[in-house]
Amino acid sequence: MNNKLRPKLSWLTVLFFAGFAQCAMAAGGGFSAEGVSMATEVRNALYAVIGVIAGLCLLWQFVQGWGGRKTWTDVLETGLWIFCAGGSFAIATWFFTGGAKMIF
Repeated sequence: MNNKLRPKLSWLTVLFFAGFAQCAMAAGGGFSAEGVSMATEVRNALYAVIGVIAGLCLLWQFVQGWGGRKTWTDVLETGLWIFCAGGSFAIATWFFTGGAKMIF
């Protein structure tokens, strides 16, 4: 391994594990409920922003199709991509919240 890279990797390893220790101490100190509520607020804000952007993109595609600038098959294909991109955040949230409920 490169001698110049070795000290940097050791410091990165220390910082990595220090970050996990901070998370554990915050959860043990009762800050987990506050963190969960903050994460939920951020998630809801992201839902709103992504939903508005996806809706505007879909509307623009329909305007393009109605105006004759795109064929309706192009509009439907792009609409499907927009729907998948907008829904991917909701699907990922569904997987992660479902995974958080699993007990091993």
